Amino acid sequence: PFGQDFSKQQAQYLTVEQALEDYAELIRSLVAARQRSVVVFGGSYGGMLSSWMRVRYPKLVFAAVASSAPLRFEGVKNFFRLVTEAA
Repeated sequence: PFGQDFSKQQAQYLTVEQALEDYAELIRSLVAARQRSVVVFGGSYGGMLSSWMRVRYPKLVFAAVASSAPLRFEGVKNFFRLVTEAA
């Protein structure tokens, strides 16, 4: 999304918190006047995001489906260890 400019200044937006807020804003804009329930879902990293969306935005997200999502994410090294052990 940044074209040729992939500097620290641009990379500061590549966080879980920013991803959640971006999704929340998208949901708000799509269902603004419709009063619809929203269910989010994903697998692996997307599953973690979907579960965190439900926790962080309970009034915005009705339910979340998290498939193969490591819900207790304790860092990249631990994530790879868990995935390796599960294989």
